[in-house]
Amino acid sequence: MSQLEIFVILVALGVLVFVIEVVRRRRLSEGYALLWIAVGVAGVVLGLSRHLIDRISGSVGVSYGANLVFAGVFLFLLVVCINLSMHVSKLEDEVATLAEELALVNGRLDALAEGAVDLREHDDRDERPLV
Repeated sequence: MSQLEIFVILVALGVLVFVIEVVRRRRLSEGYALLWIAVGVAGVVLGLSRHLIDRISGSVGVSYGANLVFAGVFLFLLVVCINLSMHVSKLEDEVATLAEELALVNGRLDALAEGAVDLREHDDRDERPLV
C-alpha cells in the first residue's frame, strides 16, 4: 500500500469521525450527515481500490486515475452547492412569509392595545376570534 492510499484512507476516516462528532453535537442534521458519511465511505473505498480506479480511468480515456477522481469530486460538490442553494432559497421564502405574518399579528395587537379593534371581530381566514 502506497503513501497516497494510506493518506486517502486516513483523510476519509477523519471525515467520518468529524461528521459523527458534528451530528452528535447537533450541528448537522442527520440527512446531510448521511451524505457526508457516504463521502467518507467512498473515500475509504477509493483508497483501497486505486488499481481499479486506474483501470476505469484508462477505459474512459483519462490518462491518470486521480484526474478522474477530481472530476467526480468536482461534479459532486457542484451538485451539493446547487442543492444547498435550493434549500437557502426555500428558507428565504419561508422567512419572508413569517415576517409578513408577524407584521400582521403585531399590527392587530397594536390596534387591540389602542382599543381600535372590537374583540368580537373575526379574522378573515377562519372563524376564531382574534383574542
